[in-house]
Amino acid sequence: MRLFEFGDMEWAPGWYHVYMRRYLVFYYKLFQYFKLWIPAISECIKNTGSTSSLECCAGSGEVLGLIVSRLPDNISHNKKFILSDISPLPEFVQQVNAKLDSNIRYSEIAIDATEIPKELDFPRIFINSFHHFTPDKAEQIIRSSMQNGQGIIILEYVRHTLLGYISMLAGTLMILVTLPFVVRLKDLPLMALLTYILPLFPLMFLWDGIVSCLRVYTAEKLSTIVSEQKIAADLSSVTKRSLLYPAGVLAVTILPKQDPKPEKA
Repeated sequence: MRLFEFGDMEWAPGWYHVYMRRYLVFYYKLFQYFKLWIPAISECIKNTGSTSSLECCAGSGEVLGLIVSRLPDNISHNKKFILSDISPLPEFVQQVNAKLDSNIRYSEIAIDATEIPKELDFPRIFINSFHHFTPDKAEQIIRSSMQNGQGIIILEYVRHTLLGYISMLAGTLMILVTLPFVVRLKDLPLMALLTYILPLFPLMFLWDGIVSCLRVYTAEKLSTIVSEQKIAADLSSVTKRSLLYPAGVLAVTILPKQDPKPEKA
């Protein structure tokens, strides 16, 4: 049986979709763990050689913006980044696309990561989202990307470790203290009710965090998918930790396998 996450469910209330994503961005900024991914994503962009990249399951889109703003100039110069989601929320699309001078744009149409349209067939970026896919879907995404000659980088901060689960619990408890500083004033009465009186929001948030840790793909699991399904791909991974986030973050890069160069006579 595969557990569900409220954040994946269209029937989940709109306030949860909005504030779950707002809190994720808040924690990215607070703990700064997105910085730990910068070397891996820089190397991936350099290796793919593409002038454009596509983030799948982008959510609010703010996290990639944080990463891109700190990429070295020689990596980000003249590069374009397209955000996509299977259910893009208009609020986040408008927020990103309102910045006319940005090299980041949000696709207004729904994009299924398993069926990337030809005009968006670029190297794929998954930021804390690849664990949402079943193993069959994960295999399908990797296979189609490799067949189209497009690399993938999978970035995850949820971990199937003791520290990973402790981090999910700590993040949920922090909601009780930080809610007035994260929630918009007009939504504060409702969210206070759903946090302090009927604690639906923190309990749903904790459930999603625990399920994410249970479902996350390790580098070993992804390597097994690639080898067992005989996908022509080269896989590399790195785990990095910081004092602010001792649970650590994972970056897995999957690139189309290069044909070996013929030996010189």
